Order: sequence, then structure tokens, then C-alpha cells
Amino acid sequence: MTSDSGVSSSGGGAPILLRIAGLGHHVELEISPTATLADLKDEVHKQTGVPASYQRLVAKQKKMEDDSLVLGPSGIGLETRTKILLLHSPRYAQDKGGIETLTNLNKEIDKIDERRRSREMEDKVVQELIIQICCKIDCVETNGSDALRKMRKQTIQKAEKVAQKSAEANKRGVDP
Repeated sequence: MTSDSGVSSSGGGAPILLRIAGLGHHVELEISPTATLADLKDEVHKQTGVPASYQRLVAKQKKMEDDSLVLGPSGIGLETRTKILLLHSPRYAQDKGGIETLTNLNKEIDKIDERRRSREMEDKVVQELIIQICCKIDCVETNGSDALRKMRKQTIQKAEKVAQKSAEANKRGVDP
């Protein structure tokens, strides 16, 4: 069984409902009590857009830091209706500019891909725009931040995937 949040709830008993609040977000999500903190951070990222590596989650007046811990009674001990406070990690302020730039570039990639799929844009134009975006991604300074480096790599991979789909469609003459 999969909950609305997309996190499997099978094998661990009834899913627990968690309320995530902070940074202007108010999200409720169901997750398996056997899910790890890393799984929860990934789901919070999907719901709020705050990358997992920049999240600081606080529940029951304690920082939750060990991503390998299980959420339910056999681990952290979260129960249904537990409120979790979402804050930025200390690294966020240092990397904020890069995060915002990469987030905007991801949105540009999504728009290009949407226009490519709807055939509003020729494949050669898609290729050129993706090359321009990759140049912009390359200009994002990581300043030694592993999290920002990882985010930059994921953005490049996303752009390459769109370019590859466009190239395949151009060879076949159809949209994949």
C-alpha cells in the first residue's frame, strides 16, 4: 500500500500522520513507522522544495539528526499527529544563492521539456537552450558545499535527459 505521499506504508503497521510546519509551509503527510528519517526528509523535499540536506527537523523538542533512524516506536518514537518543525540547516544561508539559482534553472528545464513534448519547440532549439542552461549551471559556485555540488549534478543530469529525449525524437521524427 502506498500513501498519498508516495511513501510505502506496508509492512510497518498503520501509517503515521505527521504535521510539518515552518518556513511558511504547513504540510500533513502519511508515512510508514518503519520509514527512516532520510525517507521523511525526501518526502518533505517533495512537498516543500527544501532540499533534504538543508533541512533541520525538530520534534518533541529534539533535533532529529540521524538519517538512518526509524521514525516509529522502535526508533525516534514519532506518533500520529506529531508536529515537526521545519527549519533551515546552518549551511543554507551560505548556499542560498546557489540553491535559488539551481531551483530557477530546474524550472526553466521543466518549461523547455513541456514545450518539447507539446511540439511547440523544435528539437534543435531545445538542444541549444539546454546547452545554454548547462553553461549557467556550470557557473553556480559550490564553495566546497557537498550538498550544493550534489544539487548541481542532479540539475545537469535533468538537463541532459531532456536533451537526450529531444535528440532521440529528432532521429525518429516523433516525440518519445
